[in-house]
Amino acid sequence: MNSKWTSRKLWAAIGGLVCVIAVEFLGVGEDVAQNIVNTVTYIVPAYIGGQGLVDALAAYSGNKSS
Repeated sequence: MNSKWTSRKLWAAIGGLVCVIAVEFLGVGEDVAQNIVNTVTYIVPAYIGGQGLVDALAAYSGNKSS
């Protein structure tokens, strides 16, 4: 269970969620908020997917990758 808390994918997802929630409470303009949410929505899944692909390829090749 301890290794789950060191996962970069988990922290990227948590950071994206916190960023989206923070935008709501910071009172930024609607256009700025939409731009931030759109950016987070593109970057976080792309990072998680890319890191997942790297992890899968490392597992397939028999190497240990973090």
